[in-house]
Amino acid sequence: MKRAISGVLVLAVIAVVTTVAKAAAPARAAVDPVLARWGAETLAKTDAGFWMAGPSLYALETANNGKPQRPGWVWDASIQLGALCSAARVSPEEYLPKVKAYATGLRTYRTTYHDRPGLDVNPAPKPPDRYYDDNAWISMSLLEAYQLTKDPQDLKLAREAYDFLMSGEDFKTLGGGIFWHEDQTKTKNACSSGPAMVASLAFYRLTGEAKYLETAKRLYAWTRKTLQDKDGLIFDSIGTADGRIARAKLTYNAGTFIRAACGLYEATKERAYLDEARRVAVAAERRFVKESGIIEGWGKLAVKLLEGFIDLAEVEDDPARAAHWREVAGRAVSALHEKRSEEGWYALDWGKEPLAKGAVARLIDQSAAARAYWYAAEHGIRAGK
Repeated sequence: MKRAISGVLVLAVIAVVTTVAKAAAPARAAVDPVLARWGAETLAKTDAGFWMAGPSLYALETANNGKPQRPGWVWDASIQLGALCSAARVSPEEYLPKVKAYATGLRTYRTTYHDRPGLDVNPAPKPPDRYYDDNAWISMSLLEAYQLTKDPQDLKLAREAYDFLMSGEDFKTLGGGIFWHEDQTKTKNACSSGPAMVASLAFYRLTGEAKYLETAKRLYAWTRKTLQDKDGLIFDSIGTADGRIARAKLTYNAGTFIRAACGLYEATKERAYLDEARRVAVAAERRFVKESGIIEGWGKLAVKLLEGFIDLAEVEDDPARAAHWREVAGRAVSALHEKRSEEGWYALDWGKEPLAKGAVARLIDQSAAARAYWYAAEHGIRAGK
């Protein structure tokens, strides 16, 4: 499959975006063609630099590192598939075939170990190395893919990833929470419980089954009790042996918590969830958003906070607050575009200098930028506003 998008095709995508925007529901603002163009350009670069046509996968890095290209980590894949899904919801003619192809290729990451299917960090065959948080992220993206492709195999793999993730929930120590790795049970991590909440709510919206909503509520309560600081932000993890808290506060843990609180508010209409989403978002903006508008730190983490801000704007019933979070998101993606290198690549850290000319580019850093642009675009965010 030819993956590179020419400049002409990028313009075609923008034309489709404009048509979609005109037909959009009144409750959501029209798709910003600027963000759609930035998203299309980023995915075009990613296709040209990373697509591996044989296995229908994206590579870990560009080919200028002196080594044969190999498939990206499953975490990288989750963000890239998420970017394609956001793009396909805006421009299905262009991006739905790519969602289908990539979701099919990702089935090679499925392995069975300890008599349980799940997704490994890389395609088999290889020694097992499976993380609960990886399976949370990929479950979310595969479920997004299924809602576009309607392919039962995509749903099956999303369920298997989710079921593997939830097999890491443990009630014997610390009253609950999810481990990080199936063979390493030294910590219970916010990066496992956070996306597990969001994934559970996604399955609840799809199926209406109460067990998914109850899981989200349980993990939310455990996270608040065990890993939330007084300012609302979420600590990284807790040790199972001694209960010691790893006190790092990272953007993605705030982002998934905000998304979970928003989802729980939508599902239950209990205002305590909305109030908590607001409180954590304010703390996250104060801590992580710079004067330029950029969300600091690694893009693969920062994009999760951007999603949180946008989700809060979507459920917010106070117009002034909703407008604020939309502005925060618009400024963030505009500042991000200023970090694009002269070759069109993005660096690991959104707050640092652009990637140097000739440097090796990584898939996940490009995917995070693409997801940021397209997720913002599909939710009616406008560049710079």
